[in-house]
Amino acid sequence: MPNFAVFNPNPDDLRALIFGRDTTNTSRILATDPSGNLTTVALNGTITSVLGTTVTAGTLTNLLNGTISSVLGATVTAGTLSNLLNGTISSVLGATVTAGTLTNLLNGTISSVLGATVTAGTLSNLLNGTISNVLGATITAGTLSSVTSVSQKSFVEVAYPVTQTADTFTPLSPVTTANLGTYSFFVYNAGPNAANLHVEISADSSHWYVDVLSTGLAAGSVDVLVPSRFLKYTRLSYASATAGASTTIDVFFNAQGT
Repeated sequence: MPNFAVFNPNPDDLRALIFGRDTTNTSRILATDPSGNLTTVALNGTITSVLGTTVTAGTLTNLLNGTISSVLGATVTAGTLSNLLNGTISSVLGATVTAGTLTNLLNGTISSVLGATVTAGTLSNLLNGTISNVLGATITAGTLSSVTSVSQKSFVEVAYPVTQTADTFTPLSPVTTANLGTYSFFVYNAGPNAANLHVEISADSSHWYVDVLSTGLAAGSVDVLVPSRFLKYTRLSYASATAGASTTIDVFFNAQGT
């Protein structure tokens, strides 16, 4: 028949929209970004077994009470993961996150990030959350901010230059101990005469209180001084035990984070 085609010559005319239903049972069109990626919200959902996957310049938002697991060897480049409320990111073994952002992880967990590399990335607003088992992980030029707790303890060491004592007490540079759980000063008397030592604490780094004192540390002896009280700043002061009989001491400050 004239002007009537049995077959549609234009395949684009055969395309159909995909709909989903919201909580009111109303049909909604599933939206995509310009590249055709879905931009819908994953509520209480699970994304699993993303083995060797690459996510480039992508965004995953509003994952409420969901789980992202088994992201083995995955690469996330310039991507964003935001608003993960009460969710879990687990088993990110050997994953690489480059210039990415993970924000607003409320009461969530990031676990088993074994050997992971985070380069120039940002992890912010981790409220009441946990980052655990970050074994062998590398964070390069990244930012970790607003975190209530990190489960693995960090180690801090300050090695002071070899110091010669005088008749009056002289302080070493103070250490900010506000976020440290356990810390102490290791002192070795490397000189020929005895030394006296003070551990001093302060809330304002201007007014100091003698918390622990050690007198008459003999030549060739070692002492470990552990503060008994907590304040924001801690320092070690030293002096000769006998007037005019100076000695030299080696001092190390060791600490673990909470």
